[in-house]
Amino acid sequence: MRTGVRYLLSMVGVLAAFVLIVVLRLRRVDFSLAMLIASAVIAATSPMPLDVLVGAALRTASDPRTFNLGAAVVLIAILGYSLKETGLMVELIDGLKGVLPRRVLLAIIPSMFGLLSMLGGALMSAPFNEPEADRLGLRPEHKTYINVWFRHLWYWASPISPVPILAASLAGYGLMEFLAVQLPLFPLVLLIGFAVSATFIRGSGGEDGVDRGYRKVVRGLAPIVLTITLSVVGVPVWAAVSVGIAIVFALSSVPLGKALRMAYSGVRWDIAAAVVSMLFFRNVILLAGSVNELFKGLVGLGVPLIVVVVAAPLLVGSISGTPTMGIGIIFSLLLPLLGITDVHLVSVVYAGVVCGYLASPMHLCLILSNSYYRSDLGKVYRYLVPSAAALYAANLLYHLILSNGLASP
Repeated sequence: MRTGVRYLLSMVGVLAAFVLIVVLRLRRVDFSLAMLIASAVIAATSPMPLDVLVGAALRTASDPRTFNLGAAVVLIAILGYSLKETGLMVELIDGLKGVLPRRVLLAIIPSMFGLLSMLGGALMSAPFNEPEADRLGLRPEHKTYINVWFRHLWYWASPISPVPILAASLAGYGLMEFLAVQLPLFPLVLLIGFAVSATFIRGSGGEDGVDRGYRKVVRGLAPIVLTITLSVVGVPVWAAVSVGIAIVFALSSVPLGKALRMAYSGVRWDIAAAVVSMLFFRNVILLAGSVNELFKGLVGLGVPLIVVVVAAPLLVGSISGTPTMGIGIIFSLLLPLLGITDVHLVSVVYAGVVCGYLASPMHLCLILSNSYYRSDLGKVYRYLVPSAAALYAANLLYHLILSNGLASP
């Protein structure tokens, strides 16, 4: 009887922790604090609370992923900040204006800011895109859609995007192994964006009489291309990004003292804390063993696995506010719960979080773009929701076929 009560308490603890995270985030409580509180709840409802908390802390501190992942996401933020502050990003975009047609440039500009995961990047790309969009006669909802959709291409392809880096790390895969599975869907994201944009963009969008900006493009792209190349050939992401940052400072002739101050200013301490808290949360769940009891309860209720794998990530993605937080929550809870190890089933969970986030009213990029362009959100959703739904449906079909469907673990 006592054992049954203990198992029931463990199940309640996991569910309560999930609800608590949602409630705290909706109340805009700091993500790291929310994760720590949820960790405490799971530990408190486990058979040995103190052992779980101490064990999770020691495991998090000694796990190489804590440094590798934390350093990577912090340095990526510094790279984006340094490109902005040195003017290389502006120079790159100015050069692209002399090389690409307007309709392509409209997609390239937000994607460049998205590649570098800049804080408020949607708000920075919006004014760069506006003159080109106005020349093509686009309405506010069209501008908002383009700025949001093309900003998020890189979740399926970039080795310097924090979202796949975090997902691969939490799932236990190498980054390139995980991205190799996502890469075939990258052209689909482009195709959806250009197909939807073609319904409201008219004309060729050519640019006449503008000096070709190849030199500016080469200078602006050099740090980014070098960073990605190093990551692809197996250099740790944090080391590859460090080289990219050094190239930015070298190209801009930034003195060492100023470079150090700029790097410090670019550090996102909230992101570093979020990474550590997510890894700690994951270790608490694994050591507590509570998810095993929850899984037994779900099986006993006859809940189909496909329902859990589809519904939970979409829900968390839509309410988490950012995809990194959504990944941190759902990967830590769902993968141990279901015992998922197949990379394609992990990718179904990943796609659910990302696609739920894309169309979420809590999506910061959407909020900022909507505010800047003063667009009608309902009209924006006419383009954004079908796009996200089509992308998720394609992901689901692709991954389930390759994984031979969902079998009970």
